[in-house]
Amino acid sequence: MNWTNLWLKLFDTTQLLGLNIGFWAAMVMVCVIVVLMNVVFWSMKPKVRKTGESNEEIDGTTF
Repeated sequence: MNWTNLWLKLFDTTQLLGLNIGFWAAMVMVCVIVVLMNVVFWSMKPKVRKTGESNEEIDGTTF
C-alpha cells in the first residue's frame, strides 16, 4: 500500500500549507510523544520523605 497514492486519491494533494505531508505526519508523531510523556510525568506520585530524612539522602542533591 502506497500512502502517498492513498492520500492523493482522498484529498487530491500531497502538500498542506506548502509543506509535504510527511513533515506533517512527523509533527503529529512528535506531538503525540510529547503529550504521552507529559501524561506519564504528571501522573507520577512524588517521593514521600521519612521523618528526619534530608534532600541528600533522597536524591543526592545539596542546597
